[in-house]
Amino acid sequence: MDAEGTRALTIRRLARELGVEAPALYWHFADKRDLCRAVVRTVGEQLAVTSTTTGSARKRLEHHFATVRDHWRAHPGVLELSREFPPSAGGDVARHGVHLVEQLGISPDDALDCYRSLSWTVTGFVILEQALETSAHHRRIGDTRWVLDIDDDGASPSSFDTEELFRMTLGLALDGLERRTH
Repeated sequence: MDAEGTRALTIRRLARELGVEAPALYWHFADKRDLCRAVVRTVGEQLAVTSTTTGSARKRLEHHFATVRDHWRAHPGVLELSREFPPSAGGDVARHGVHLVEQLGISPDDALDCYRSLSWTVTGFVILEQALETSAHHRRIGDTRWVLDIDDDGASPSSFDTEELFRMTLGLALDGLERRTH
């Protein structure tokens, strides 16, 4: 799924890749939807955010969400599936993130929604970042650099770096969150 997308996945193809017969997979999964739900759950459970106890809560949140971004970037097929089969936000990673949001000074009553907002921002960024690969208007010019090639107004193409843009996006979101504490 990560290499070819979720549409390429079939029970028969997966069985062939695993060297088993399709009925063997149906013993464990009722259908492709059941398999997809299990994939999203399993990959979501593999997300591990190692944290340092040093640095400000903001720095630790920046690290937290950079790790979340890296995880979903490594599993583009699962991120696509998670739109239909949302992963649970109740795991250790989310609890840790909510705790970091509270350490910024956000009340416990608001911390989950604030964390959810940050999480959705990061997930949306990754989805758009992945869409660059198939965009008719963007062209990769480096590992993390892209150029927007729209020449309808005669302007020169604009370029951007997804790493810098991610730091800016997360920074703006965290700036807004920190304003809530004043």
